[in-house]
Amino acid sequence: MKTRYVLFVLALLIACWVNGKQINDSIKPRVYLVSNAHLDTQWNWDIQTTIKEYVWNTINQNLFLLKKYPNYIFNFEGGVKYAWMKEYYPLQYEELKKYVKSGRWHISGSSWDATDALIPSVESAIRNIMYGQDFYRQEFGVESTDIFLPDCFGFGWTLPTVAAHCGLIGFSSQKLQWRHNPFYGDSKIPFPIGLWKGIDGATILMAHGSDYNTRWKDEDLSKNEDLKKLLQQSPLRKIYRYYGVGDRGGSPTIESVRAMEKGVKGNGPLEIISASSDQLFKDYLPYDEHSELPMFNGELLMDVHGTGCYTSQAAMKLYNRQNELLGDAAERASVVAEWLNQASYPRNLLSEVWRRVIFHQFHDDLTGTSIPRAYEFSWNDELLSLKQFSDVLVSSMAHTARLLDTQVKGLPVILYNASGFSVTDLVEMEIAWNNAPKRVSVYDSNNKEVASQLLSYKDGKVRLLVEAKVPATGYAVYDVRLFGKSVTKDCEQTSRHQLENSVYRMILNDYGDIISLYDKRNDKEMVKTGKAIRLALFSKNESTQWPAWEILKNTIDCSPVSITEDVQVRLVENGPLRKVICVDKRMGDSHFRQYIRMYEGCQADRIDFYNEIDWRLKDALLKAEFPLNVENQVATYDLGLGSIERGNNTNTAYEVYAHYWADLTDKNGAYGVSIMNDCKYGWDKPDDNTLRLSLLHTPGTDKRYSYQNQQDHGFHCFTYSLVGHAGQLDKAWVVEKAEILNQKIKAICVDKHSGVLGREFSFVASNNKNIVIKALKKAERSNEYIVRIYEIGGKKVEKGVLSFASDIAEVWEADGTEKATVKGNFEGSDLLVDIKPFSIKTFKVRLVDSGQEDKRSQFAYLPLAYNSKCTTYNEFRSDADFDSGYSYAAELFPDSLQVDQVPFALGEKDACNGLRCDGDTIYFPKGSKYNRVYILAAASKNDTVATFVCGKNRVNFDIPYYTGFIGQWGHVGHTSGYLKKAQVAYVGTHRHSPKCDEPYEFTYMFKFSIDIPKGATYLVLPRNKNVVLFAATLACEKSKLPEFVTDLYQIAITGK
Repeated sequence: MKTRYVLFVLALLIACWVNGKQINDSIKPRVYLVSNAHLDTQWNWDIQTTIKEYVWNTINQNLFLLKKYPNYIFNFEGGVKYAWMKEYYPLQYEELKKYVKSGRWHISGSSWDATDALIPSVESAIRNIMYGQDFYRQEFGVESTDIFLPDCFGFGWTLPTVAAHCGLIGFSSQKLQWRHNPFYGDSKIPFPIGLWKGIDGATILMAHGSDYNTRWKDEDLSKNEDLKKLLQQSPLRKIYRYYGVGDRGGSPTIESVRAMEKGVKGNGPLEIISASSDQLFKDYLPYDEHSELPMFNGELLMDVHGTGCYTSQAAMKLYNRQNELLGDAAERASVVAEWLNQASYPRNLLSEVWRRVIFHQFHDDLTGTSIPRAYEFSWNDELLSLKQFSDVLVSSMAHTARLLDTQVKGLPVILYNASGFSVTDLVEMEIAWNNAPKRVSVYDSNNKEVASQLLSYKDGKVRLLVEAKVPATGYAVYDVRLFGKSVTKDCEQTSRHQLENSVYRMILNDYGDIISLYDKRNDKEMVKTGKAIRLALFSKNESTQWPAWEILKNTIDCSPVSITEDVQVRLVENGPLRKVICVDKRMGDSHFRQYIRMYEGCQADRIDFYNEIDWRLKDALLKAEFPLNVENQVATYDLGLGSIERGNNTNTAYEVYAHYWADLTDKNGAYGVSIMNDCKYGWDKPDDNTLRLSLLHTPGTDKRYSYQNQQDHGFHCFTYSLVGHAGQLDKAWVVEKAEILNQKIKAICVDKHSGVLGREFSFVASNNKNIVIKALKKAERSNEYIVRIYEIGGKKVEKGVLSFASDIAEVWEADGTEKATVKGNFEGSDLLVDIKPFSIKTFKVRLVDSGQEDKRSQFAYLPLAYNSKCTTYNEFRSDADFDSGYSYAAELFPDSLQVDQVPFALGEKDACNGLRCDGDTIYFPKGSKYNRVYILAAASKNDTVATFVCGKNRVNFDIPYYTGFIGQWGHVGHTSGYLKKAQVAYVGTHRHSPKCDEPYEFTYMFKFSIDIPKGATYLVLPRNKNVVLFAATLACEKSKLPEFVTDLYQIAITGK
């Protein structure tokens, strides 16, 4: 009986299988045709060409195709390009919006731009999606659901994690086909369609789109032989196929669209779908019901194409890293100042600057592969962003400072720590002082003396080093006391080849290379016998096909050489907190200066290598080489969120990326070395003992892209650091060390006054070293504060706590685009969190009001007798003559501005709204209580020096030209390096000529302040009609303007 039953069931199963197979075989294989017109923001052209030609072609051609071909669906990515359509082609933009609503113009990619997927920080990647989705919601009432990156140079393991956290479901590209070698058997891709698991276990569906430049003949695609061959590679009987045009935007050809139309209606063996970029992904939802989907877990890097992108255009990478850090610090400081009721949160300005920084993370911009002219715009925008972020930071710090107790015996210096954990670090300050002091004493917020060291006195400023501890996301008041008067004595600069502190003993050879580094704590020599930690030069770096994109394995397989010309090794500092050896050397016309810094106190275990390099070599690659006395076939690399282990160099992975750090720990777990940096991304590992960090890449090419044989010629400054550790790598420990190196403590010098906060204040802190606060900002569309955390130790955390300065009123968990999902848990001032290994969580937090007294300054607008029309509308562009027929764009010009909390009222846009100075006298209101006047001004002809007189106060200002560039990196033979000092108060993204909009010709206004002496009743303006005032505001301010005493950023310009 049982036998009969088993046979019956077996027969039934076979019948079902056969029937199912017949049904499945009867369904046509499905082809998802995904149109695209990928548009590089910059590449072999500059941003102005993109706007004038390629954005116009894209909107114009696709509107034509949408009207003519009823089944055509157009997919286009990049919020910034849509913003340009709105700004420059408003009529066509309104027509486009109708097709978006009908679903035929599809918003792809979710992001503000199609940025590089490796070099930007994880937080930048989240912001990219957040700003993109916010724009799409506001402009079109839709959201995108996918990552659409046809042309990026590799994809990190964090991408699925970021995408899933932002509520996205899929990812497509075609770039992996550019790999030179097979990675998975005979294939360069893991599969045509399948699931990709991120570093935290989150999954998205991934599709390979094949060639994005595909053009079809005018044929019936349901019978196309090439598509049939592609389907043979897909066991799912489905393929995802790009067609259209890459790089310059535009649209698919008419023949291609006709072929699609015929295929959709055709009766061939293929089912042709004119698809949105996310239709395939939606058709597979929910993914857990499709066991047939293959799974890939890991990173998707390129093997050759893209390996140079981690290093090319070093100044861009320096500026980008600093903007990511400064933007974060400015946001956190602004949140604190607002919650304390001392300032309004400058949301519009911060978002504007972030969006500018993010679109320059585009995959042909930050990666270093665009033409020199394009980088003039990039360098300007990066430097402009650094200025604006730093202005917000300083202003916010100063407003919070009002509530701190600064009544100390010496100079009150307020230290600010943007990190979400308490930081103890050595802070280098530069304080204005009348003479060189004999000694210095520094006291912390508890009035205890801390370690300090006088470094130098020059140009009326004292440089000193202070060991300081500042609470998480917080402030501390330090007391700096300078004593006596001394003849300045720098350290006797003697030849010195040894350096030692409480942790290490170092020996250098005659070339300034480190041949011995001994860890005294662990009785461990750190340098491999017979080797040296050094600057390693590869003097042959040929890369002729894609020069800036590629560092070839043939290059790094060669043995590099040391730099040995004109070597000088000098001891330049020898103090209780820091000892420094300076190594000067030369190779050809290139000059290398390296300061090897060894510390005591809190950073005694860290050695810094600060480099200043005037780089002129061609056909060369420079690396920092660390041959270590540890042995392991794998090293650990920082991914920004979590880390990954990679082996020694192979044909498919010989130059790889990492963010802040990499680590090589002995395979027995006894000892390891972590190497950190402040702006570098390329690494290789030639053997079991050696890590190398790529510093500068100038490819040897005289054919394609021949201008790149002078790439990066100019001045560079950067730091990399080394820390030894006993035992296995503690990932949370190295993340904190690297964070301290990058997000440095900031400091301002202020007046003395009482303060209800005392001398120390913390806004929010994490109680678990594995939970790092990576963002603290105000929400884009509501009044909650956004708090984002990462788990960075690779361990699940339950009952983690974020402690705030106030009780919590309400908490919601949210996705990365700030959409609330579920209510969060809290008790009093503690936010309670559970988080998976290497994952992200975002919260929207509403705090109980601080109850602090509003101590903001009082202001009053000062009327100006306008005599010049500075703005024009598009319809009347020739109405004004601000500068040889050019004018500010009225459609961009604001009615009012708030700059560092100072309000300004501007003139009417359709009337005279500028005052050309001609020695005019502006009288203050009678009985005025104001002690400062702020003005907005610009020069209509070149940069101009102007003198303003207020009572006994006579001040000279450098008034910059109203348009052009604010700054440039100095590219030898191309640009001179500079950065204008004036504070930028307004940026207009185009100007008007009599005939047209001049795209991406920025217009500016600049903010200046003039102290009003007691008894002064008027302000005398310069006698120079090229100086134009737009607004003036009187202020009653109790405090002097803050003086920043730590560096905010580096600009990599000689002498700056």
